[in-house]
Amino acid sequence: MTEQHGFSLPEMLVALLLFATGTTAMMQYQLALDKGFQLHAEQREAWRQAWQYLDAPLSSGWQGTLRVQPGPAGCSLLASQVTGPAGRSAGLTLLRCAPAAQ
Repeated sequence: MTEQHGFSLPEMLVALLLFATGTTAMMQYQLALDKGFQLHAEQREAWRQAWQYLDAPLSSGWQGTLRVQPGPAGCSLLASQVTGPAGRSAGLTLLRCAPAAQ
């Protein structure tokens, strides 16, 4: 009888199963991570559009409302609310005062 070296079929099948399970888990994690980054980027763009809307028109595909109310000491209270094409929304409120005369 000759001595054999290497792995048996059951050992190889178990190793293949573990490798496939680990690879699948890593792919699912990558997809979840990518979705999180995408949502974060969309929200960041919504905040940027809300800030921009305080001074300039919105970019194409964005909808928003801008309210201007009188504030204390001659200042204006500006409130912008925007919603993007992907459904992300953001709102900002800014108290804008004229520079003090020197």
